[in-house]
Amino acid sequence: MLSPLSSENILITLSLALFAKASIVVKRADHSSSSVSPTSSSISASSDTVTSNSTELEASAALHLGTFETFGWANPTFPSYHNSCNVTNQRMINGALIDAVQVSSYARDRLLANGTSDEIYQRWFGDGPIFTVAGVIENTIQGVKDDLLFRCDDPQGGCAANPTTWSGYHVLNTTGETNFCDLFYSAKKPLTHICFEGTIIDVEPTLYAGIDLFHRYFHLDQMSSEGYIGEFTEELPDILDLAQNNGTFAVRNVDNYLYYLADVYAEAVVPGGCLGDISAD
Repeated sequence: MLSPLSSENILITLSLALFAKASIVVKRADHSSSSVSPTSSSISASSDTVTSNSTELEASAALHLGTFETFGWANPTFPSYHNSCNVTNQRMINGALIDAVQVSSYARDRLLANGTSDEIYQRWFGDGPIFTVAGVIENTIQGVKDDLLFRCDDPQGGCAANPTTWSGYHVLNTTGETNFCDLFYSAKKPLTHICFEGTIIDVEPTLYAGIDLFHRYFHLDQMSSEGYIGEFTEELPDILDLAQNNGTFAVRNVDNYLYYLADVYAEAVVPGGCLGDISAD
């Protein structure tokens, strides 16, 4: 029986995918395991077959794992895949993983360049400690993910019960398993769409798959430091208020990070960004 696709092999996969973006071809390295098979997800039930042979062929290609140094991350780490995630699932999630690495690099670089005096930093974290923010972002990208597992089989039926609202969920009674629903693949957008779908405030940061992965990571104990990072408030007025009046907690709130990531990235790629009007909030 084959073992789950490892973090090392996912790194190989994502390196290949990153190279392939230039030619609009997404490569992948697939390796599967575990006894759970695809059930409710229509994408999971596709006819694509995951084989060990494809893993060997792709892994033997000329690779430059330093590709991710383009984004300033020397050693990004990734969860493993459950065998319920087929080739199509993995391709789309891998694209989101690349986007997560990229958007985090923009955030890290802005933190280092501008510190806490930065307007965007103050908007989302107030006077909260920059070392916490920098550490959380770095740990999310390069921290240990040995016990993290991406699933696509809807083991608790949350996707089937909420087909128009749930993009994924933390699998209960596990510390590191997150399941992706069909809605993730059909509704989430790549970072290249930012500012073309509407303002960040109108569409919310989790519209973008790479940013949504941060949200999914923070639901897992290993990534949230056993709840140190949590969803203490999700409504925009409360998020803004938290930053202005309780910076210590703003740097612990999931949605403050999501808005910060989207705000920084949008301003970096589109002059003036596309945050939207926060005065009404």
